[in-house]
Amino acid sequence: MREDIDAFIEPIVEAAQIPSRRRRDELRRELRSHFEDGGLTPEALHDAVARFGDTGRIGDSLRKVYRRDYMLFYIVKVGACIAAATMAAILIEAIAGLRLESDADAWRLSPDFAHAARFGVVLTLALVAAAEATRAPFTWSRALLSLGCYAIVSACALSVNANSVGAFVTASILATIGVGFARTATAWTSRALLTLAAFTVAEYLLHQSLGITFGPIRALAASAILLMLWASTITIVAFSDRAFVSVFRTT
Repeated sequence: MREDIDAFIEPIVEAAQIPSRRRRDELRRELRSHFEDGGLTPEALHDAVARFGDTGRIGDSLRKVYRRDYMLFYIVKVGACIAAATMAAILIEAIAGLRLESDADAWRLSPDFAHAARFGVVLTLALVAAAEATRAPFTWSRALLSLGCYAIVSACALSVNANSVGAFVTASILATIGVGFARTATAWTSRALLTLAAFTVAEYLLHQSLGITFGPIRALAASAILLMLWASTITIVAFSDRAFVSVFRTT
């Protein structure tokens, strides 16, 4: 009989999406106590279930009750994802920007490192925003929230430095391409090759439209670095998504 009660309770607890294990256990005890108070016979359980109503509707109601906890944990998850992806992007740009001075026999960062690192951070933000906006199961509320936050960050950056508009436009285009291939292509190799090719074409055309001499080889080399930024960010996003989902598992 206890197994029958647990089988009815678990879908409700899972639908409530409570991040705290302690609170999930408290909800289980409350629900179990409610059913056990009505009696442990099959007839009593059937009557209690009938009075309780549909598990999906009950789960939706409880999800609204615990929505603040869910949103707080979601914000922490996205913040941690952005922090980790940003640090990875700066590290990748630092490694790519290392130059060996032949006369001093020492390593130094390229003069373009600061510019490249800033763009790497912007691209990371765009990738995280695009990934969150398209994360399954798709919801318009999350998509609008993600893109709205990215738009706010862009507006704040532009208010400080109007010349950064190009970086945000370019990052938005590349993020749309990168997340699009990450969501559609199945094999990791296919994703990487398609993304590299698309980044190369985009980099070449964007520079040509601005009248900047940027040949195909340079576009490919720059895109290879962008591909590493894309790969690290997508990997971090995927890991954070799995960790986020695992928190709500009831078993």
